[in-house]
Amino acid sequence: MRWTLPLVLPDDHVEIGNRMKDCRRSLMLLLRRSAPTSSLHGDATRAIDALDRLRTRLDCHLHLSVAASRDPRHLLSAVYSGTDPLVWREYDPDEMDRDAFAAWARDR
Repeated sequence: MRWTLPLVLPDDHVEIGNRMKDCRRSLMLLLRRSAPTSSLHGDATRAIDALDRLRTRLDCHLHLSVAASRDPRHLLSAVYSGTDPLVWREYDPDEMDRDAFAAWARDR
């Protein structure tokens, strides 16, 4: 079977990345609060592992689909990495021609 790149736009990646960060944070809370020998702990551990594998694949896809020249504010690495979400910002539609993440900013 041949692997093909899915049609996921940069804005979609940001939305997915933000939700994955929230999900991982919730799973980590469950992990910290459950007994290491419990089935909940084991399920949370496996879910985090699966989420991290998926996040890595999506990050690779994003890096293949967005040229460095279309990332002047260096947000590409923040989409799936770290714990802080990217947030919506006011932007000029003309920015989209040169910035794949024109609608997004780091949450400060």
